[in-house]
Amino acid sequence: MDLEIAGIIGRFSDAMIRGGVSEVASLVKAEKSRLESVTVHVAVTGTPRVGKSAFINSVMGFKDGEDGAAPTGPDQHVTKPAPYSRPGSPSSVFWELPSIEGANFSSSDYLKTVEVDKYIGFFILSSTWFTQEAAALASELRQVGKQFYFIRTKIDLNAPDYKNKKFTEDILRVVTADHFANLDMEYATAHFFCVSSHHVDRFDFLKCIQALQRNSSPPLQKHALLLSLYYLANKMELKDSMREFIPLSAVYSCVIDPVPVEHLPYQANVHFLYNEIQLYRILFELDHPALSKRAKLIRRPTFILSDEIQTTMARVLTEEAVTEELLKWTENNAPVSHHYVKWIPFLETLPGGKLPGASTICLLDTMLEKFMDDAYRIQRKMVDVRRGK
Repeated sequence: MDLEIAGIIGRFSDAMIRGGVSEVASLVKAEKSRLESVTVHVAVTGTPRVGKSAFINSVMGFKDGEDGAAPTGPDQHVTKPAPYSRPGSPSSVFWELPSIEGANFSSSDYLKTVEVDKYIGFFILSSTWFTQEAAALASELRQVGKQFYFIRTKIDLNAPDYKNKKFTEDILRVVTADHFANLDMEYATAHFFCVSSHHVDRFDFLKCIQALQRNSSPPLQKHALLLSLYYLANKMELKDSMREFIPLSAVYSCVIDPVPVEHLPYQANVHFLYNEIQLYRILFELDHPALSKRAKLIRRPTFILSDEIQTTMARVLTEEAVTEELLKWTENNAPVSHHYVKWIPFLETLPGGKLPGASTICLLDTMLEKFMDDAYRIQRKMVDVRRGK
């Protein structure tokens, strides 16, 4: 990510030298559009009737039969890759691939047919043990440098065994045969997850998605995967990815449609900052729809979770509150953290100097930290309720 950010700063600096603020503004819009237009493609494959469609629907948050959901049922048979996604910027697309089966199955031909280079990673599903076809596919994917994960579905039917070492070894026995897939048990186990698509909050469902997010590259695709599947993401990793682009948002506020703001010695796009902080609320699931959905999981009223929120702007967000918070950082003239030091030389070239950019960075960075703390408090509350505390 450092190289990506360094490239953005370099392009902004060059634009400032060439054409001043107007040229920087055009480039800021282009960079923001580039970040929002990233689409990540993920493959889901496996043997027939293992729940590929159900897995995709759970990742996307679809209910069976909902508009846009993958069709489920014993009669469903995919003959070519079928994409499923939700609207959003950036976005992720999960592709249901044809099943891997048959005496004449060729992993190399299969990957060529489904255009292997398109996908950032592969989920290989099985509802029993993994077959020779799955082992061959894993071996081929490893050779071409694609990340992959073995997913044992319908684990709710074998719940007592799913963390048992022997159970794992039996499930992965074929794919760890040295003569076939060339994967040792330690490597295979690290890429093995047990899920139930009907219980996203249980077993390894979150872990398998977070493993894909954590190990994805290049950086912009990893960022896109975290944002597009924020409701499944590790909140710390989501926060770390978001904060990399806070200075870009600060520059946007300074050069794109800034207006005079009472008591501020510079102009700012407060409406844009309001939308950014609103995005943070959504990403950390602090908005009312997300809180209601999570409250239903623990069979409690929504206020049980909303009462855990301590940040004022996570509770009630207004443009006036954003202005007051921005004014506080401006009056304090607080220095930006060391994480953003590389941006300072460019911020000093903005209208009003470093102050507007630095104050905005402090505002957004603080909201990100506080919202994450609120998210953790809610998470701990849910755990306590489930434990009967």
